[in-house]
Amino acid sequence: MSDEVRPASVKLTSDWMAVIRAREDAQPDAYLHDPCAAAFVTPASEAALDAIQAAGLPSPIVPIRGRLGDITLMESGLKQVVCLGAGTDARPYRLPVPPDLAYFELDLPGQLDGKSELLRAAGFEARCELRVVEADLRAGWTEALLAAGYSPAEPAHWIAEGLFYYLTPAEGTALLSAISELSAPGSWLTFDGPDTRFLTDPAKSGFHHQMRERGAPFVGSFTDPVRQLAGHGWSAQAVVHRELATCAWLPKPPARLLSPGLDLWLARAHRR
Repeated sequence: MSDEVRPASVKLTSDWMAVIRAREDAQPDAYLHDPCAAAFVTPASEAALDAIQAAGLPSPIVPIRGRLGDITLMESGLKQVVCLGAGTDARPYRLPVPPDLAYFELDLPGQLDGKSELLRAAGFEARCELRVVEADLRAGWTEALLAAGYSPAEPAHWIAEGLFYYLTPAEGTALLSAISELSAPGSWLTFDGPDTRFLTDPAKSGFHHQMRERGAPFVGSFTDPVRQLAGHGWSAQAVVHRELATCAWLPKPPARLLSPGLDLWLARAHRR
């Protein structure tokens, strides 16, 4: 076993997320509407998800963070979006975004291969200007983003879903610093990630063992995202999943998505 995150395993977790979103979209009271997710679902990805869910994958966080990102994107009215670790995210295809929106999808080389073709075969086309950037978020990615046309002089909405789980605290802090340096006043940031308690909870040890075996260990965590983001010039709100029922800035999820045992953060921040 190792705490090293392997790119092939990251791709696998992205496939799991698509299955979760597709199953949520099929619910009569769906909290997240993602008709594109089904384009990525295969029998193999469904079987793999079912196996890791049995080990304790915190699946309820997926549609909730997705809804948070959707709401923030549509309400912000910004003209740039950067989706970090984009995976199977399909917001440019499923949301009523304006055609002049510049949507940057950033992920490891090879992670996004074939994505647009799958969506096109399923009848979906990007509704805005979509730019794919291949880079490692642990080094050198800012130059690639700027080369793709990102403007640091204009505010942007940064989306980092399911990302900080796989970055060490030092790597996560470095990423937040880089995002902040590229964010003009008026920018937004939405993300999720484990509280330190989630990584050390004895009840989660079997799950963490399974994730290490699969090459996708959870290595990142937060103790106080609001305070951490304030140090980078952001005004933030954050809530742990177990307290979602009383959160005033997110629509209340259905009971099936609420769990008292999930110490995972959801956060949104505005650049001052």
